[in-house]
Amino acid sequence: MQVISLIRALVILTVLVILGGCDWFDDKVEIISAEAAYLLPDRHAENVKLQQQSASQLSNAELYQRALSLWPIAYRELSVPTSLGQARVIVAGPADAEPLVLLHGMHANSAMWYPNIAALAEHYRVYAIDDLLGSGGSRASADISDMEQVVSWYQELFDRLQLSSLHLVGASRGGWQAVAITLAESTREKSRIQRLVLLSPAQTFGWIELSGDLLASIFFTINPDRNEVQESLQSVSSRPHMINPIYLDQYVAALEDDPVPGLITELRPFSDQQLQQITLPTLVLIGDNDMMNNNDSLERAKKILVQGHTKQIKNAGHFLTVDQAEQVNRAMLTFLSR
Repeated sequence: MQVISLIRALVILTVLVILGGCDWFDDKVEIISAEAAYLLPDRHAENVKLQQQSASQLSNAELYQRALSLWPIAYRELSVPTSLGQARVIVAGPADAEPLVLLHGMHANSAMWYPNIAALAEHYRVYAIDDLLGSGGSRASADISDMEQVVSWYQELFDRLQLSSLHLVGASRGGWQAVAITLAESTREKSRIQRLVLLSPAQTFGWIELSGDLLASIFFTINPDRNEVQESLQSVSSRPHMINPIYLDQYVAALEDDPVPGLITELRPFSDQQLQQITLPTLVLIGDNDMMNNNDSLERAKKILVQGHTKQIKNAGHFLTVDQAEQVNRAMLTFLSR
């Protein structure tokens, strides 16, 4: 009888934890002094409960919070005031670990890191920043007319969070931005960036080649349909069926809300002279079925970057962080730990 009672108690406890959104693991995220003033109330339990509701019943903001609940580890949200508006930053990992900043891609937000965050946060203090031009929690309160403002905004965030030394990871447009930030940091007396990781960076090492996949992707961006999203994503992902439906709900909603991303025309390949100024260790990863990049991109990166390391991930498209999450996570961690 005691064994049966114990089993019943464990079952009840498990159900309560699931229904409550696993509140206990959020307590494991220690907040340091530089973050305390910006800390938002813990909303993980509320985010998890949103999974029980239909996407059609939720606002875009709720769909974002719902997608953020896909992070399988403890996290806390910060809202940081800046000269251009409020910045949303998602924090995870040990408080005393090296800082690792993540910049998401176009039509995305920090929820996109759900396949990677557990591996990264095991070793680093992760700061996933929602871009002012993205669909996450950051909100602009001023007009943004060029990418120089966005780059300065990121540097301002580094100041606010007192990040004097960090590793920087950027995916797609976030990769382009990561290069621009690194170049801006190189003009300082001492750059804060120690290592740079570029995950299929958009139009960084060359122009995107016109193709049927590109045209199909553009058409879907302008005319998004939730029922056709997986078929459409075959142009950017080798395994679209692996993308969580909860993430896809907010992805489609973001496209419907803002089909033409801001400042897209400013994403132009960097010159040889600019790329040669990046002297820190840099890892460039692309998929072998990558619509945004190809072997020429890797060859140019390898040739021009002073400490460039390149790798093509097999069976992966532009969305390589989800297509081959384990391979990408392992490659990043190996590089960052050198």
